[in-house]
Amino acid sequence: MSSTPSKTADITKLVLALLAAGVVVLLVVAFLLRGGFSGSSGIDGRVHYFTKDRSYSLSIGPNGWFAYGDDDGDWVEHAPTGERWEQDSAFGSAVLTSEGAVVTTLGGDVRVERESGLAEARATDLLVAHGDKEVRPGGEAEVIGLSTRHVAVISCMSTSDEARLGEDVPGGRIVVSGVALEDASITWSHDTETGCDTDLATLYPHGLPEQRYVLITPDEQTTQALDLDTGKIARTWPDAPRGRVLVRDDEAIHRQGDQVTVTSLRSGKDVARTSCRGARLDNPGDSGGRIAAVATPLVRCGDSVRLLDGDRFVTVDAPPVEKSQQVPDGGSVVHDRFEISRDGDALTLRDALADQVVGEVEVPDGYRISTNDPRGRLIVFFRSADKLFSDAAESSFRIVDTRTAELVAETDDDLSPGADVSTDGFAVLREYQERTGGRYSRSSRSYAWLVGVDEVRRRD
Repeated sequence: MSSTPSKTADITKLVLALLAAGVVVLLVVAFLLRGGFSGSSGIDGRVHYFTKDRSYSLSIGPNGWFAYGDDDGDWVEHAPTGERWEQDSAFGSAVLTSEGAVVTTLGGDVRVERESGLAEARATDLLVAHGDKEVRPGGEAEVIGLSTRHVAVISCMSTSDEARLGEDVPGGRIVVSGVALEDASITWSHDTETGCDTDLATLYPHGLPEQRYVLITPDEQTTQALDLDTGKIARTWPDAPRGRVLVRDDEAIHRQGDQVTVTSLRSGKDVARTSCRGARLDNPGDSGGRIAAVATPLVRCGDSVRLLDGDRFVTVDAPPVEKSQQVPDGGSVVHDRFEISRDGDALTLRDALADQVVGEVEVPDGYRISTNDPRGRLIVFFRSADKLFSDAAESSFRIVDTRTAELVAETDDDLSPGADVSTDGFAVLREYQERTGGRYSRSSRSYAWLVGVDEVRRRD
């Protein structure tokens, strides 16, 4: 026996089909509005630059400077003023100075470029300054330090041709060279007397202002402070593996057991001292023990912290923030000099050294503090996205200006994890869009945004 479909059933199917089509249209419109094809992701705040479709690498420097490339050339730009100049040619990863000069390396050569022109130190120049006629120049140079006068680079000098760092080269040793930023002349040369496979120092972190001293570890148990203006060792700690010493301006902060001592690297005199059971130094990320002048050295003492304030330490009765930690609701943590407390979705920032509340800002529960970033004017909060139809690692951000407790930027949840942060108040956020399947699909793309404050004001 056959049956005839009712008109009601047909109408129901039609309505459902129309609803489904409407949902698809809404999803496509939302996707386009959120920048699904243009890369203009959901970022609200002070955006100074966006890479668009035809811009390439974007790197951050101190004092508001950043570098990028597009179809018109390679550029260095000052975010607060819009001033920019064109590089002759860009090689490798650029290290920017606070004056907007660019330091790059190509093989064993070092290039210092600014708007007025280019100066270059050849690998053979580094060798001549070293003065050993039995060895040959290294095949590569890497930047490990930057002062207002010099850039410090390391290279592997040996009897072999084009010897490279990180390799066990017979007779090879690491040499640190001081290249003058003014004219790329070699002012000094320091023979570390260590093999080329020694993990001597971390590369200079982008976004960190110049510092006169850099920490090197000629062996696993020894840390030294190298003066970048003279090429001399200012201080040696014989029983101090990496992480036991920090440097900020001309001060070294050294932990031995439960005692922490602050020493002036200029005078050699102790400036301040504190001790607590289980003392630990707060050493953010892979910074090589470098702390910007705007940051505050912090000693972890269990559920409290000690903050360096001139020639004394100030105790704050709140726990230090742990790696990528959330601020607990009803509780507080200390990050740099700031005690951060949460009440619902509101965070309150208190300057613990000035004993003043900076302000309140909305950062929803679930956001974590990005503790690997260099300490400075910004605090980056992030939340990892949990997307049903994507395996890509994605995050959303809230970036806070610690001078005002205002949001510099807030984003949706489709950005790549991690931000490149300068200590002066700028950050680079990125998004990677992967295209898959289909004959007419577009290639995968990467986008980047520079966000930050309106002007650079370094703390007195």
